[in-house]
Order: sequence, then structure tokens, then C-alpha cells
Amino acid sequence: MKAYKIIGVIMIAVIVCGCKGKKENQVKADETEMARGSYGAEKNLVTVIPLERKVFNKQLVCNGKLEAQSKVTVQFASQGTIAQIGVRDGQKVQKGQVLASLDKEQPRRQLEQARLAYDKAEIQLADRLLNYGYTLADTASIPAEQKRLIYINSGFLDAQIALANAERTYRECDLKAPFTGKVASLKGRVHEQGGQFCTLIDDSRYLVRFTVLETEYKFVHTGQQVLVSPFVNSEVVLKGSILSINPTVDQNGQIAVTAMVPGSDELIDGMNVRITVENSLPNQLVVPKSAVVIRDNMEVLFRYVNGKSLWTYVNVLMSNTTEHVVEPNKDRGADLNIGDMIITSGNLNLGDDAPVVIEN
Repeated sequence: MKAYKIIGVIMIAVIVCGCKGKKENQVKADETEMARGSYGAEKNLVTVIPLERKVFNKQLVCNGKLEAQSKVTVQFASQGTIAQIGVRDGQKVQKGQVLASLDKEQPRRQLEQARLAYDKAEIQLADRLLNYGYTLADTASIPAEQKRLIYINSGFLDAQIALANAERTYRECDLKAPFTGKVASLKGRVHEQGGQFCTLIDDSRYLVRFTVLETEYKFVHTGQQVLVSPFVNSEVVLKGSILSINPTVDQNGQIAVTAMVPGSDELIDGMNVRITVENSLPNQLVVPKSAVVIRDNMEVLFRYVNGKSLWTYVNVLMSNTTEHVVEPNKDRGADLNIGDMIITSGNLNLGDDAPVVIEN
């Protein structure tokens, strides 16, 4: 009887384990099926543009240096001690603005003395004129030579010249800006003797000096547009034009070129800049740089044909900062036609005849 009970317990245990195993297998099968259902073929998302012939801006990139078109050393014309300074380095000033002033006490006294001397000489001139039967109101009718002698003998000419000199000396105590620009290299100090005070830079326009190789001489011409960008901030791009081309090749095989660019707060005198010279070439097959990739050490682009990528060998003829001029590589049996849809992104890991989806 005990033997039957033991056998019964064993049979029940086997049945229970079998049912449990079937249930676990079924769960695994269901999970696998769900995973398969959730898995889809990886999509190659791309963007495309139609191939067309258009104008290509061929570029020549050079390094150059900015130079202010006008830059002068400003200094006091008269001797004296600096009493006041009204500017600082880098300050923008207007034409005629007072930059600094000398002590005016002595020039003021000299001006007063010159005015008194002038007034006395004018009285003496009136007396002399009366001796000849004239008044100050008759000076226009006096013969020129006689008038000159009267003016000299009365001392009026000397007093007139002395007054003009005193007035000029007094005016020159104020040092004024000869043109609108920025103050640079300020040297003057209060209580020091006047003299060279600062440099004034006309920052409304800059000259850009750079060189091109002898072989690039035909690429540049006067009036041609240039793009100027400082090295410190490549996002700043200013348009200028070529002013002159030196018709001489230096010992390094280079030709000096000068362009002009409008002023900007981003530019300063002596700054190093990058110059891009552009020539427009019409009727070229132009694609973005991103469209061309390297495969088997050769230049390749992909065309979009019926939902797939078509590997196409090309030759890059010219390039600028954003675009290539291409032609089909005939040696590799390649072909390109106007209107072909060229893949411009999503092509870095793309293969030939791969399924692709155009990204909205």
C-alpha cells in the first residue's frame, strides 16, 4: 500500500513539472514572436536635391592684414603744458572734437596784449589817414601804394599780424580731431609738455593687403568682390572690392593686391584676416559638398532611384567652401543627367542599391 502511494506522488510530480515546462516554453515562444513583430527593417533616411546646371562661385582663399585707410599722428602745434585730456584709447571721436587742451593762461594774456596793440595801431592809422585827407571809411579809395605806406608807418600791419598769431596760438591750445575716427596709442599726460599726443584712425573703411601666386594673377581683377573675415571670429563676413593689383612679381613669386572693405566694430587696424576672392562660372554641375563621399579611395555620390541608392563615381573639378563642381567618371562607366535626384545627407554609411526613404 505504501508503494502505491509513493508511485502516485511521483506521477503527480512528473505531470506538474511537464505542465510547467510547456507553459515556460510557450511564454518564450510568445516573447520571441512579439520581438519579431516589433522589429522592422532599418530605414536609411536621406535628403535629396535635383541635379541642375547653375553658376558656381570659384574661390581663391588668401591670408591678409587690415590697414586703416587714414591714420595720422595728432600733436599739439604750440608749446605748453597739458591741462586737460578728454579722450581715451579706443574712443570714437567726431571731426573737430577737442581731444585735449594746453594751459591757456599765458596764451590768453598774450592775446589780450595783442588786441590792445591792435587798437592803438588802429588809432594811429586814423591819425595818419587824416594827415593825408582820408578817414578809415575812405580806405577803399586810397591808391594801393600810398595805402600800404600809411599802414606800415602807423604800425597797423605789425599789430594786425601779431593779433592773428596770438589768436591762432590761443586756438591751438585745444587739440581737435582732424577727422572722425578712433583714438589709439595715446601718449599725452596731464601736466606734461605738449607734443605728440595720440594716433587717430579712420575706421570707416579699411585697406586689405594680401598676395596671390603668379599663377593666380588672371584670377583677380580690379573691382572684383572679396569676402573678408577676421581669424578671431569667422562668423563675421564683410564684402569689399579689389582696388589695385601691383603688376610686379616679388622674389617669392607673389603679387601684391589691395582691396577695400567697410569698417565694422569687429575690425581693428593691423588685424589678420582671411580673404575669399570669387569668380562666377556659369553652366556647371554643382552639388553640396555633403553629397560627395569617398568609397574605395574614389569620389562617389548617390542618386535616388525607385526607393534605392545608386552608387555613382564622379570627378570633383572645383570646390569652394560649400559646393563641388562634378562630372561623371566615364572611366568607371558613370552617368549623370539633369534632374537626377542627388542624395545630400544620410549617405555616410550608405551602400549601393540600399533601400532609402526620403526624409520629410
